[in-house]
Amino acid sequence: MKEFRLLTISAPTPYERGLQYGQQAKKEIPLCVETYRNRFAGTRGLSWEEAREISWMFIPYIEAEMPDMLEELKGIAAGAQTDLKDLMVLNCRYEILHFPHENECTAFALQREATANHHVYIGQNWDNRPTLLPHSLLLHITEEETGRKIFGLTEAGQLIRNGFTSRGVGQCSNSLRSCLDVRGAGIPSTFVRRKLLTLDRLEDMVALIRRAPRSVSVNYCIASRENAAADIEAVPGQPVRFDPTNGILTHANHLLVNRDLDVSTAKRFRGERLYELLSRLTGKITTEYIMECLRDHEGYPQSLCSHVTENGKLWQTNASLIYDLDEQRAWVCYGPPCEGEYKEYSL
Repeated sequence: MKEFRLLTISAPTPYERGLQYGQQAKKEIPLCVETYRNRFAGTRGLSWEEAREISWMFIPYIEAEMPDMLEELKGIAAGAQTDLKDLMVLNCRYEILHFPHENECTAFALQREATANHHVYIGQNWDNRPTLLPHSLLLHITEEETGRKIFGLTEAGQLIRNGFTSRGVGQCSNSLRSCLDVRGAGIPSTFVRRKLLTLDRLEDMVALIRRAPRSVSVNYCIASRENAAADIEAVPGQPVRFDPTNGILTHANHLLVNRDLDVSTAKRFRGERLYELLSRLTGKITTEYIMECLRDHEGYPQSLCSHVTENGKLWQTNASLIYDLDEQRAWVCYGPPCEGEYKEYSL
């Protein structure tokens, strides 16, 4: 069974945690840099030096709003003996590739009333090009100064992309496109995702997403074991929140609230399809049933369980993740979930 390599990190400061991360990911970080060097050149005609210059424009925003997250990234650079500017490119890849970009991910959250064991869940299928798999990692982070533990998925050199914590909160995200998106700077979504996992209340997570300056749209699905869940369609200048229906929340790559702002080219059905499947067992949803839903092939190959095709579709489901915020357990599948097995992890 293929699985992601797990890095275990424990230290009392962001810099020291980054240092451990970088030391453990020395082999994967150069692979990640090379993957995006080729991708920027191939899809944007963008040189690596140009990408470095673009990513450095985000630094003043990060220094002003999230200096602790920047310290963690500096630690990763030191540990991996890598230039910080290279890591900034990796952590701004969503913003840099937004023009144009591919449609990534389907996320969900479940409140107690929807599940058989009355637990709160959050998770997603992470869709992207399979070339990212060799440098994708799982992180288990312990913040020694707070006692908080964090588990989630990332690409080597990037801050954590999605995950959950021992304080009972979780976050997942997926791409959005709106007519308000512009080439500009703000706080990269990767930094926002990591910062969200330092918070303990859903309302504080919502506030952070609302105030974070951004130039492009991104969707955040968040949940708390206080039986709270929310989705924030973070459009520049107009972030909008909506809440679960019958304890179920799903979202893919379309604006569901301000639809008149939506310019995504993806077919509108993955989020709706996941809601349809989950709602069939409202109040009786099990972990095994969530796995079954995430393997769904309705609309193949653009399905929930997504696949590369010979006619030019370049992306697939690279990881399928389910987080139980009550039991503090995770189930992670490497690659399309129809082809692999979910491995269980605990905080």
